[in-house]
Amino acid sequence: MSFIISAVLLLSAAAANAQEDSTQTAVNKTTRPVFAPGKVSYKSYVLPAVLIGYGTVATIIRENKNGHQNQVPGASSKEGSIFLQPENYTALAPAATVAALNLLGIKGKHRPAEEALLYALSAGISSAIVYPLKNNIKVLRPDQSDLQSFPSGHSSIAFVSAEFLRREYGDQSPWYTVAGYAAATTTAIIRVAKNEHWVTDVFAGAGIGIASTTTAYWIYNKIKKQPKKGKQASTFLLPVVSDRFYGIYLVKLL
Repeated sequence: MSFIISAVLLLSAAAANAQEDSTQTAVNKTTRPVFAPGKVSYKSYVLPAVLIGYGTVATIIRENKNGHQNQVPGASSKEGSIFLQPENYTALAPAATVAALNLLGIKGKHRPAEEALLYALSAGISSAIVYPLKNNIKVLRPDQSDLQSFPSGHSSIAFVSAEFLRREYGDQSPWYTVAGYAAATTTAIIRVAKNEHWVTDVFAGAGIGIASTTTAYWIYNKIKKQPKKGKQASTFLLPVVSDRFYGIYLVKLL
């Protein structure tokens, strides 16, 4: 029942986040879908902060209540092939939708190359936050398979993808936003239902994912607004994170 509650709250947060952003523009509201993204501002981070805050505080309370007992992983969880895990598809479905729409000739706010760059930056920011937290906080999963429970990486990348779809196509139809966030919420539900994560893990992951994509668009917009001299290229950094190393890519936008 807890994962059903998380689904309702995450979808409600998605709707509220979209509506909050849409009030930041001076465009006639009758010409814009209800979930249309607006200019990135501090208000864009309120709901992600609430999700992250709830997930973090609730995790601390639960861990303290348990007295950090039995914090040793047990038998390894028997996961099947990554191709047979539905959450791997639902997490990336919104991003794949952006690519598919471009192939069908339905253009988003940016060119395909820019969209790829924005998604890479969004996923990079998310990974740079999620994996160091996993490796340092060391929260035991509900199935006791390892100490990588908090925050949820699947939920983070799922909401990165959902917010990415919203920012590219949310001003064309509200159904793009609804579909993207439904896929992301489904990912979170599956992770909790499979006993891979606590509800608090997916809340925090969702907040990190939304905030990461929002930040990526804010960075990109700042770079685009800089005056160009001739054909001077813009250069910025992309974080890259794996289980074995952290680093950065130097990216030059020609």
